[in-house]
Amino acid sequence: MSHRLTCTRVAALAPLVTCVVTCGVACVGRDATPPDRIAQVAVPFAESDDPAFEQFMGTITLPLSSIDARKIGPTPLVPTRIGAEGPAVIVEFETMGLRSASAKLGLLPPRAAAQQEVAYDMRGQPDDPRSVWVDVTIDSDGVQRFELPAPGPTWHAQWAVVALELHLGSTAMPVLAGPRSEMLSDQTRAVGGRVILGVVPVEPGPARVQAIRVADSINLDGVLDEPAWQTAPAVLLTTREGEPANELNAQLGGPTKVWFAWDQDHLYVAGSLPDPDLHAPHRERDDPLYRDEAFEVFIAGDNSGARYLEHQVSARNVQFDARFPKYRKGEEGWDGSWRSAVALDGELERRGGDQGWTVELAFAWADLCKHTKIRCPPKPGQQLRVNVFRLDKPDRKRQVGLALSPTLDPDFHAWRNAAELLLVDSSAAAGDN
Repeated sequence: MSHRLTCTRVAALAPLVTCVVTCGVACVGRDATPPDRIAQVAVPFAESDDPAFEQFMGTITLPLSSIDARKIGPTPLVPTRIGAEGPAVIVEFETMGLRSASAKLGLLPPRAAAQQEVAYDMRGQPDDPRSVWVDVTIDSDGVQRFELPAPGPTWHAQWAVVALELHLGSTAMPVLAGPRSEMLSDQTRAVGGRVILGVVPVEPGPARVQAIRVADSINLDGVLDEPAWQTAPAVLLTTREGEPANELNAQLGGPTKVWFAWDQDHLYVAGSLPDPDLHAPHRERDDPLYRDEAFEVFIAGDNSGARYLEHQVSARNVQFDARFPKYRKGEEGWDGSWRSAVALDGELERRGGDQGWTVELAFAWADLCKHTKIRCPPKPGQQLRVNVFRLDKPDRKRQVGLALSPTLDPDFHAWRNAAELLLVDSSAAAGDN
């Protein structure tokens, strides 16, 4: 069941954009608001028509009150990536009749903002970890100006929804006319419960991950017991758009996780792949693993689409590899010197009853530098382009895929949005992959 919501976005020389928002998203729940989620009213904008800010026409009407003159920006919003903080999102609007109102101001990905689940004993919609809410207060009527954090490092959606939930004392202020949604941040529903201030563009960009330098070579046994694999992992997303793969993860038994490490001799990749039904029908090197289930790693020196390598391994530890001097002009007969090891939590020769598998890969820098534009010897601060994919057939019929960084194209060989992999010293590693 859905509830149609029309939002109008007005920008310099831009057409009107109609958005269908079927109901919102949850983030903070019922716990006390953390200190870093408190926003303060700042000095209003100077009078200007700044083209970097999206401006929205039309009055939003609430009981004996209204909101008008909405501005959000600078746009496109720039997500935070590892090592690169995105700028704050400025939200401005004018109020009448809302003095002393308290509110929650939210930055929501559009699919999450639109997702509604209506079923017996369901309160609202599922959480989305990308959504952020801050508490704000309207001290006096007039121009209001607040800041929201930039979209987070797992944000790949091309749009963002800015929402507002208002209370005067303990009384909720529902929207009577204008862009609105019935979903609330505590996962309940109320007619007109959420103001939609605007829908704004977000700058697309690749995932950014780190490879931590290790003092000792990784023991390739498929068991993820090394310290490098105890750090925060990267989580694979839907292949093309980069949305959280909630439904597929539920089928597989959890998210697929990836780690990177390096030393002077090798680049290492590790993966954890939950799977209730291990399936690996191929037995010979360079068999077409990509037709069934595989863990796949692409490596290049840049995103030009020239001189890159493709590596795949199955739960049976069968390997497939290919060298690509030019985009999609591959040599499947090429065999690299890379090594792999897997560990199974289950049995390949039965149907179901499994938990999944883990994998460790080692790629010699000498091989990578010979066949790609990567420069040797490797050093901290060096950046590579990579992508990691998981191919799976949950029902052994229909194949699905997950990606480290979304391709934005229906092509696993697409490089323009492949992940940026930064080589760091272990002492300098900061933030989550």
